[in-house]
Amino acid sequence: MDTRPNKTCAALDIALAAASALSLAVMLWAAADFILADEETRGGLAVIAAAGAAFALCPLAARLLRGCRRDTLMLAAVFLAAFALRAAYVLEARSVPASDFGQLYYRAEAFANGAGAAAFEGVYYELWGYQIPFTLYEAAVIALGGGWRVLGLANALYGAATAAAVFHIARSFAGAGAAFSAAMLYALCPAAILLTPVLTAQHLSLMCFTLAAAAYLRGGVKPALAAGALLAAGNLLRPEGIVLACGILAAAVLGALRRDKSPRAALAELAALAAAFAAVTLAVRGGIALSGIAPQGTGSAAPEWKFVLGLDTASEGRYDPAMERILAIADPAERREAALAAIRASLEGCGDLFGFFRDKTLRFWGEYEESWLGVADEYIHTLRYWDRIFFMAASALALTGCLSRGESAAESLARGTVFANFAVYLFIEVQPRYRHFVWPFLIILAAAGVKRLSAAYGHLRRKLL
Repeated sequence: MDTRPNKTCAALDIALAAASALSLAVMLWAAADFILADEETRGGLAVIAAAGAAFALCPLAARLLRGCRRDTLMLAAVFLAAFALRAAYVLEARSVPASDFGQLYYRAEAFANGAGAAAFEGVYYELWGYQIPFTLYEAAVIALGGGWRVLGLANALYGAATAAAVFHIARSFAGAGAAFSAAMLYALCPAAILLTPVLTAQHLSLMCFTLAAAAYLRGGVKPALAAGALLAAGNLLRPEGIVLACGILAAAVLGALRRDKSPRAALAELAALAAAFAAVTLAVRGGIALSGIAPQGTGSAAPEWKFVLGLDTASEGRYDPAMERILAIADPAERREAALAAIRASLEGCGDLFGFFRDKTLRFWGEYEESWLGVADEYIHTLRYWDRIFFMAASALALTGCLSRGESAAESLARGTVFANFAVYLFIEVQPRYRHFVWPFLIILAAAGVKRLSAAYGHLRRKLL
């Protein structure tokens, strides 16, 4: 019998587990290191609280696995808890659209009030045409009588749907108890709650991406078509689809090698996903172009900009206003040349490239959530502190879940997505709110950790009793 496919599968599975485990270990280290170094907080207590929260979920999951068969009630509890907390924060917080979010909102308001294509005139949309679909979404809500608070409540709904999708995916391989325990971490996640009033496309796009993952994991051509459409919708709102696509590809390859499905079936699903993705993307972009709103398209006219910032060793990959001089160059070829020159000068002038990538990574994954995003509330600093506890607990559980070979397509997809997300932010601009994308896939892996620790807890309990 030819065992080469099995050996190849084992090698790739171990490599993916190792890559994702390393990423998660760095993320955990970064958060712990940051909060321990903060002299104004009791960092040691935060680390202990994170460990306690992580391990407390295991007996809870073990109990739920033994005694509860009402998966629908668990799903409803996750959804309602996530929505209630997010909606309450939207209604309580004092929020005003600020920075880029303000520009998008006020342009959407102008379009909803009849400004037409003039609402999208100017350098901003010429450079960042990919913001137009989200602006049109906001304009539709405003035209129906909504405003920034209604948009915030819609964000709460998207966050709750994402939490429910996470539970659904995790339940498929970890069981309802472990899935519920982990999904509640996301439902109660302080970082997601903090970001809810902020009028960013991240909420709606992340829901689309998570639903795309859930649809793909159902298996079959029709679910793959739905996954492709959802992936396109998320990518049109925020161009992060390539990260999830890496996770889907990992699941497809390992699934075929594990013989969960035939190579022909795996290729058919990927082809269906790609076809649906292309069809939806072309239809939306073509429709917007024909309307005259975006004659220069809905893509990014300066994709190199994220790398200019991300590889700026002086700012550790953060936004630097001095770099705006590159965006001011009108000719695209000259702008790209100036961008490459800036990247080259930054890297060549750095005496310690390893130190740059280390410090950039630790700061990105470690520091508190931002508090400048147009939201004012007395609970912000408390929530930012507790976010680090939740993040450490989720990362520790996810790391535990990656310390063995994957047992399902869902684990492979989540591992591939987490590792791809970690790798991408080594090279592009970082902001704390960009961590929002990884949370659902982090929680899926955390469910695997809860499952494995719960089994160990049950075994130990039986021995002691």
